[in-house]
Amino acid sequence: MAVSAAQVVVSSSAVALNVDTGTVSGGRLVVKNTHATDALVLGDASVTAGAGFALAAGQTLDLKLSAGEQVYAIRGASADITAHVLRLGG
Repeated sequence: MAVSAAQVVVSSSAVALNVDTGTVSGGRLVVKNTHATDALVLGDASVTAGAGFALAAGQTLDLKLSAGEQVYAIRGASADITAHVLRLGG
């Protein structure tokens, strides 16, 4: 099982969270929103601040993904957010 961790700066453009060295694998993706007040918004490549899954400030989400699935994030307000991401590949 491949394990990698990253701190991803999430801004006003959607950024993929589970791309590691150019590949997308199945497994688990653990995402923590480190911002004190603003939500991190998750979804597919077309995610927007107003349409997606809002991960509240300070919250963590653990996802089980199939091979080929990608999760993207965008900031929910005007401040950039650093997302802590743990990838546990299959």
